[in-house]
Amino acid sequence: MPTVPELEFLLVSNDYATLSAVTVGLKQIGGHLAVVPTAEEAREFLLRRRIDGVFVDMQLHGAETLVEAIRKGSSNAKAAIFACVADAKQSTATLNAGANFLLRKPLTPEAVTLHITISKDIMLREKRRFFRHPVDLPVALKAIDKTEQHAKIVNLSQGGMAIRSGKPLKPGAVVEFAFELAIGEELRGKGLVAWTSSENMAGILIQTLQGLGRGYLERWIHARENLGADRSAPAEPA
Repeated sequence: MPTVPELEFLLVSNDYATLSAVTVGLKQIGGHLAVVPTAEEAREFLLRRRIDGVFVDMQLHGAETLVEAIRKGSSNAKAAIFACVADAKQSTATLNAGANFLLRKPLTPEAVTLHITISKDIMLREKRRFFRHPVDLPVALKAIDKTEQHAKIVNLSQGGMAIRSGKPLKPGAVVEFAFELAIGEELRGKGLVAWTSSENMAGILIQTLQGLGRGYLERWIHARENLGADRSAPAEPA
């Protein structure tokens, strides 16, 4: 079973010194780094990928607008934004745009490592909300018009689930759901249909969970992560 994968970072810069500092600093923590040289390419990249942390060189044309766009977007609005500034005068405007951290240029690997370390727990917690664990669980769905149907959950996270249903769901609809994680651990709640496909697949964002449901789900995910980590660990020598 999969564990939560390593953190994903994006560097938006065309400056070699900045690239070198971020690359070396990130190696101390672990994580995957992608690099694009312009704010425009960063926008296109972020439409296709979910990223945990974004380093933005504020000397680039359109950098401040990029930070604002990330915060107002959907898939990466919660990403940690590390703004790389050359002038202290940029600080207030950059923070107002939505940056979480300011790093003064020229960057050092030590500064990069420190800032990632500070924010790592928050980024991992956010990643767990969206990391989908594959499952095969029956789920009962009820629409606002009381129409009921049975479907299958194919993956599940703290924040939502992907399901395959017999009848298509309507994007934007609110549905009630009920399913069992284990014997005696039933989860009931409401969710929002975020997307659908022509194959009767749908993504449901979990809005509310009744009773002890949230605790059941968090405990189940924690157990899956621990089991995945145990399976991926090297075997002890005989």
